[in-house]
Amino acid sequence: MPAADARKAPAPTRQRILDEAERLIAVKGVYGFTLRDIAAPLGVQVPAIYKHYKSRDDVLIEVSRRFIHLLAGQFELRPELSPVAAFRAALDAFVELMMSRPAYVRLALVDFATPGGGMEYVKLAAGGSFKANLLRGPLAAMHSRLRRLLRAAVRAGEFRPTDATDVYRLLKASLLIRLVFPDDTLLLRKPSSAEIRAGKKWLWNIASRHLVLR
Repeated sequence: MPAADARKAPAPTRQRILDEAERLIAVKGVYGFTLRDIAAPLGVQVPAIYKHYKSRDDVLIEVSRRFIHLLAGQFELRPELSPVAAFRAALDAFVELMMSRPAYVRLALVDFATPGGGMEYVKLAAGGSFKANLLRGPLAAMHSRLRRLLRAAVRAGEFRPTDATDVYRLLKASLLIRLVFPDDTLLLRKPSSAEIRAGKKWLWNIASRHLVLR
């Protein structure tokens, strides 16, 4: 057995660079930091970052790949749950992702503001635009699972038939705006458990008004 005082191995430098980049994006914005800002808290010089990433853009592409990887796992199918409970569990996980990784909220907002349906960092990470990822690319399976969750609830007589893309628009737009308007304090600190619960309830209330048969 390991010694009782054995310490957890430090994260690899490559990972620590991305972690610090995420922190800086959350507090300074996508374009508000430099490689020097990343290097200083890590106790390294900027040339040390170049051993792992070619440029600041390269760092942003890798942060975007993290975002795409986690987003691609959303809307998990839960066959052990009722259709509505499975959908609500998926909404809860979506809220947890966006509230626990505020850099991704900033990336998504900049991405939406970019002509062509995706800024270069996220587009490179996703292998294409928003529209392309509806049917192919790393986010296609996520969109497919959302369609299946909705269809299951419709078949069960719980939800009205609704286009899955419209539902995704509603969910993502509502949550992003909640996190930044009228202020973005939830992105500047770790949210409390109560705040996360409130976010989950708020998004479910919006979704249920749109989807649940009355």
